[in-house]
Amino acid sequence: MLFCSYTLITGYCRSRVIKKGDLTMPKVDLTVTISVIIAICAIISPIITTLLNNHHLYKMRKLDDAAQIRKDSYFYKRGIYEDYLRYTSQCLTNPSATTLNEYGKTYALALIYFPDELQEQLIAINETINNHRWNDALSNLNEIAPVIRKQIQKM
Repeated sequence: MLFCSYTLITGYCRSRVIKKGDLTMPKVDLTVTISVIIAICAIISPIITTLLNNHHLYKMRKLDDAAQIRKDSYFYKRGIYEDYLRYTSQCLTNPSATTLNEYGKTYALALIYFPDELQEQLIAINETINNHRWNDALSNLNEIAPVIRKQIQKM
C-alpha cells in the first residue's frame, strides 16, 4: 500500500510503502479518553434530565387543566339544574313578576343543558305555566324532579 505524507515545511509529498501489518491505530492515553467521556456525559445528562422533566410537567399540567374544566363544567350544569328546580317551584307556589322572570331565565338555560329525553317534559311544564295551570305544572315538576336528581348523580 502506498502512503503519501505532506510536509508543510518543504511543501513536498513524501511517499513510502507501508506493509499490511504496519497500519495500527494511534495510541491514546486511557485517562484522557475516560475524562473526555465523563465530561461529555456531565454536559448531556442534565440536558436530557431537564427535557424529560419538562415533558412530564407539561403532561401533568394538561391533565390538571382537563380535570379543572370537567369540575367547572360539572358545577355549572349542576347549578343550572338546581336553579331550574328552585325557580320553577317558586314560580308555581308564589307566582309573581319576579319569580316568572327568574323562571324564564333558567328555563332558557335548562333547554340548552338538559338531556334530550327531558326536553318534552320541560316544554310541557312551560306551557302549563304560561296557561296559568299551576297545579298541573307542579305535578309535572314533581314527576321530572327525580329524573333531574338522577342526571345530577350521573355527572
